[in-house]
Amino acid sequence: MTPPASPTVGSFLFDYIKSKGANHVFGIPGDFALPTFRWLQQSELEIITLTHEPSVGFAADGYARAHGFGVALVTYCVGGLNMLNSVACAYAEKSPMLVISGGPSPADRKADGLIHHKVRTFDSQRRIFEEVTCANTVLTDPETAAAEIIRVIDAVLDQCRPGYIEVPYDIVDMPIKPPVLTPSIPAISDAENLDTMIEDAAAMIAKAKQPVIIADVELHRHGLVDLAVALAEQLNIPIASTLLSKSIISERHPLFIGVYSGPLSEAETQAYVENSDCVLMLGAFITDVFQGMNMNAPRLSRKHCIVATVEKMRIGHRTYEHVTLPDFMKKLASVAVEKKIHGPLPSPAAIPQPLQQAELSDPLTIERFFRILGLHVGENSTIVCDTGDALVGAMQLRTAKPSNFLSDAYYLSMGFAVPAAIGAMAAQPENKVFAIVGDGAFQMTGIELSTAAKYGMKPIVFVLNNDGYGTQRHILDGPFNNILMWNYTKLTELLGHGKSWKVTTNGELESAIQQALTEDVLALIEVVVPRDDCSPSLRRMGEELGQQRDKEKRRKTDA
Repeated sequence: MTPPASPTVGSFLFDYIKSKGANHVFGIPGDFALPTFRWLQQSELEIITLTHEPSVGFAADGYARAHGFGVALVTYCVGGLNMLNSVACAYAEKSPMLVISGGPSPADRKADGLIHHKVRTFDSQRRIFEEVTCANTVLTDPETAAAEIIRVIDAVLDQCRPGYIEVPYDIVDMPIKPPVLTPSIPAISDAENLDTMIEDAAAMIAKAKQPVIIADVELHRHGLVDLAVALAEQLNIPIASTLLSKSIISERHPLFIGVYSGPLSEAETQAYVENSDCVLMLGAFITDVFQGMNMNAPRLSRKHCIVATVEKMRIGHRTYEHVTLPDFMKKLASVAVEKKIHGPLPSPAAIPQPLQQAELSDPLTIERFFRILGLHVGENSTIVCDTGDALVGAMQLRTAKPSNFLSDAYYLSMGFAVPAAIGAMAAQPENKVFAIVGDGAFQMTGIELSTAAKYGMKPIVFVLNNDGYGTQRHILDGPFNNILMWNYTKLTELLGHGKSWKVTTNGELESAIQQALTEDVLALIEVVVPRDDCSPSLRRMGEELGQQRDKEKRRKTDA
């Protein structure tokens, strides 16, 4: 196809995406989207096609978390609606991801016929995506298409949440009217409210005997991590992360005290945070995961909390309207507050020690797995965790570098890790990616190793095999938690790419990781652990959720 003399809807769309920092687009072709794929192929963006639409969404999400802006391209309804869960994950956890869907033409819509893939109305898919996007549009008019593309993409980047653009298959080829560009006006804080909040926050910090900062995920999404660390250093206040924000700050920083997640945390970290008389919560998601899986038992006194997020500002029971998070943090950093003096701080997870000869033959457990993995995670490593012990067990895994840990630690959808690892590898090809996934979650999206093989990617994927849905067993057990046992190590043979190991002891795992790193291949390591084994944190989570979900456990407790 000869490039057009003037921009088309398709060429403008991908040029604008490129100008905003994306270098890759993840997708699966379908007939409504094929003309859009043709324009993508002619653009400067690289295409990565996967095997299933949920994986497309997770890959674009993983890319967005690692790179700052991810893009998914699928066909109408059978593709878009199939990807809905992974887009919902990105929305829930504030990941800047753009969904592009092919669609029927304006003529199809006017005729209102029963076109294939149509659900109820031609607008059904867009209306469904309204629930999981911050902005959406259908480009039915080339005259307004440029302005609509700019509006949606800019909203995605500003709000760090998914957006949706539906492109009718014939509109994509039409000449586009050049946009009238108007400079965006950044949000401005109300000066009086900002000054009042700074005055109140500074007074509370100055008075506090045991202040602590919780640095959460919004800091990463909005590029405020360095400012938060500088603030902690300036005031000499210890800093904790959450499961969702794990590794956004260096876990070897002298003020870092660990990952806080209520009773899922290490006891010292939990006690320090919950006994604080000034908890400065920066960009924090106050979820049930943050509170140890129980929203009905808040562990932080509201009167001791300064909550500063992109959506609300609160100190104790007082709120401050029209104050932005960047303005608050910048001004607080300029206020003269005397450095705090504190005693010994909780120690984050210890840096693991090498295995001794006598330990090599010991059978693997979840705790031993993470200890051994920690010996091999270096400066240029990225860790991608699925839900369950793949995530909760990783609380004790010390990362060497900021922002190299990806997980869906609030939405908690199984199947995240393997496709998100593909997104991370595209975003940071210089890093070695370790994906950790349970056997149940691997059976959902693990086949995306086919995609990794196709594009020459070389992750190390650990399948934690505890013979079923281990997380659910600790909540409420039954035969519904059983799955078919796969011969996981045959997958690389099926693909004709990479190498597999099945390990049951410390020494076998250590050897497999060393070989995988030395040989630099796509590696699948099946880690066999006892059926009832789990990390202490997951056991505590299971006990808490079991009390909520299982009436028999509640009855025994009440008795």
